[in-house]
Amino acid sequence: MKKPRIITVITVLLSLLQTAYSQDIIKQYVQEHAQPIASIHPDSTDYSDLEVIGKAIGDARVVMLGEQDHGDAPTFQAKSRLIKYLHEQKGFDVLAWESDFFGLNYGWDKLRKENGNLDSFLTKNINSLWSYCDACVPLIYQYIPSTMKTAHPLEMSGFDNMAWQAPLWTAIDSMLKTLQAPITAQKEYATDIYPLISNSLKYLTDSVKFGKCINYFKEIKQQLINAGSNEFWTLQIDNQLTLINDLRLLKDHYWEAMNLRDSMMAVNLNWLTEVKYAGKKIIVWAHNYHVSKYSGHYPDTFINPGKTMGTWYTSNDAICNRTYIIGFTSYSGTAGRLSEKHYKLDKPKPNSVENWINKDYQFAFLNFSDYNRITNQKPETFYMSGATKGSAYHKSQLAEWSNIYDGVFYIKDMYPCKEKK
Repeated sequence: MKKPRIITVITVLLSLLQTAYSQDIIKQYVQEHAQPIASIHPDSTDYSDLEVIGKAIGDARVVMLGEQDHGDAPTFQAKSRLIKYLHEQKGFDVLAWESDFFGLNYGWDKLRKENGNLDSFLTKNINSLWSYCDACVPLIYQYIPSTMKTAHPLEMSGFDNMAWQAPLWTAIDSMLKTLQAPITAQKEYATDIYPLISNSLKYLTDSVKFGKCINYFKEIKQQLINAGSNEFWTLQIDNQLTLINDLRLLKDHYWEAMNLRDSMMAVNLNWLTEVKYAGKKIIVWAHNYHVSKYSGHYPDTFINPGKTMGTWYTSNDAICNRTYIIGFTSYSGTAGRLSEKHYKLDKPKPNSVENWINKDYQFAFLNFSDYNRITNQKPETFYMSGATKGSAYHKSQLAEWSNIYDGVFYIKDMYPCKEKK
């Protein structure tokens, strides 16, 4: 009876020794390969310090830029400078936001055609977490407009289904009538059908009306397919179906709702990269969680039911191979979103990326892809503040981070946004 116990103890000890040895490898890699970044200020145009990131990205067509919380001012500055570098030096053409799929596609194309008020459009269609943040002003209200006057404009797009605008329903109504969709010929279209679907957010707790909304959306989608409409419109109907199902589930079925949203964002992003902007190089602006990949492998079981946009999107090997994902992390400071209570960051775990990076570095970049290639072994678990959702932003987690991100951008001191003047 004692032998199995002895074997178990030996197995545990060997496992602990192996973990310690593996963490020595990643610790040494971080200490030797984290590259200092000279500045995060968007006006800093000497991009020589960013060449290490450019080399890591290589010939990737899609670069995803995360953030730990939607109020991280230095992260927004760093992303803004990276976007300028990628646009000017690496030939990236499109900036796709975690913002309204309809407004930043249909609305953007309409704005470009009609030469509308750009500042007003960007304020309304890019999520207010960024469009009202002072740290985003140089990018949104200075750099983007300046590129519109050049031969290489930075086009705007969006991939999030979590938006609901009145112009959307006017556009859908007009498009359905132009296509002479059979549903518009029904006697009750103007009095029942259109008012119901255009106000479907009101009926999330009304099972009868909610069911009717679902059926009308499905009927409209099929009629759009039969009429050979642009795929954008069938996607838009899918976005609305996802949104109302998402909001209905959110309170009692958090991860199911989150997964619906992330899967739809991945579908939208896939359409942008493979159809609307096929052949173009695209930058993605979103939360660390949404851009992270390799879902379901966290030792912390809380986050494992989640399947992220990055996981969905990179499930295709060809797409994965041409995508580079950068997560963001920080050592200390304060965080929090606009109009929300700010909070102090927890101290990083002792065996963490944040503690292994040279304390003299204010900003640094670490290429995890190189670590995976150099070590040529199964990536090991180690601590980093990265992809957590819920109320756990900026929380240190144990994970195989080199599988979750291709690289990480380190910012020593975090502080929150202020509202733009």
